[in-house]
Amino acid sequence: QRGMIWAFDAVVDDPSAAATFSRRFFSTALEHELLLRPIGRTVYLMPPYVMDDDEIDGLAARTHTV
Repeated sequence: QRGMIWAFDAVVDDPSAAATFSRRFFSTALEHELLLRPIGRTVYLMPPYVMDDDEIDGLAARTHTV
């Protein structure tokens, strides 16, 4: 199988918020129709291998909102 992974590290300054970041981010992402995998403060997205510009823009906008 082939595909791609996009990942980024979230900066969470509040230690109490950092402890629950993954769970909160995942839940909020699902509300915005994003299926992703947060592990600690690193968020992994596994988008389709082929996407048009509108799909990329939509994915980026929803991720930014979350």
